[in-house]
Amino acid sequence: MPRKNIFEILKNNFDIPREMNKLVGLFSLQIIFYTETSMYYQSDTHRITIEMLCDTVILPKWKQRGNYLSHEEIKRVIPFPENFTSQTSLDTIVSCLEYYCNLLYLLLKKFDLTHQNKYKYDAKMIKIIYENINNLLDHLHYEKKINEEEETVILIPKNPAATAVAEITENKDIAFAILKYNHASLKGDLEGKKQLLLSIANEYEPLLKSPIDGFTDYFKKATFLLNNLNLRHNNKSGQDKKQLVVDMPNKELEKWYDELYQLLLFCVLIKDNVKRKKEIDDLVKKIN
Repeated sequence: MPRKNIFEILKNNFDIPREMNKLVGLFSLQIIFYTETSMYYQSDTHRITIEMLCDTVILPKWKQRGNYLSHEEIKRVIPFPENFTSQTSLDTIVSCLEYYCNLLYLLLKKFDLTHQNKYKYDAKMIKIIYENINNLLDHLHYEKKINEEEETVILIPKNPAATAVAEITENKDIAFAILKYNHASLKGDLEGKKQLLLSIANEYEPLLKSPIDGFTDYFKKATFLLNNLNLRHNNKSGQDKKQLVVDMPNKELEKWYDELYQLLLFCVLIKDNVKRKKEIDDLVKKIN
């Protein structure tokens, strides 16, 4: 196996909770400063954080402020954890990231920091914050939707099915594997996608062996593809060789890996919705 260069190592070492903690640190930096002149004509320079500026200048004018008086009050309601860990839920991570996206939007768009004569800022750090947020969104497979009229930024999943399955998956590693599969860095990486597919399939092996009535064919097809697309078995040589797979270009094989990924998600969602339907049926019976 060829040695990975340092850039491949760094790219594969992306840790979402760690990156969230780094973002917390970036937003705590005093990167905005302004000068005030006292009645004795002495100039004092003050350095503040993005959140501090929002509290004093931006938040009072924000359409979505409601009755909130400070960023700390908003963070308590979210709620914002003291530290992000592997146990932090995806919902919490996305909510906190959405909070930061709104702060940055208010700072750069509504407040228009770049055209405020009174305030100076560290443009390099603002750029780093912006890029780090976008990288996190990329790894989570979320995208920003901005409503200028309402002055809001909301985050929505690029792949709703993947997010839905990740949210109901108890195993955090598998949840992140589900989200990671669609990441741009994996395009063309058959081995990377293969390993993720196998980990997802192994997690849901009991489900595949016990298909849901009315959907048996989907579960059987998923199992068949796992066994015949050079995933669980060597289908390019030996006793499990499949000539079609041998002759298949990598680009086409990757396409079928992607289809299998969607099929696995579908099978998991079928189970979840059957459970939900049963609960609704029980409620209907009680009401009647």
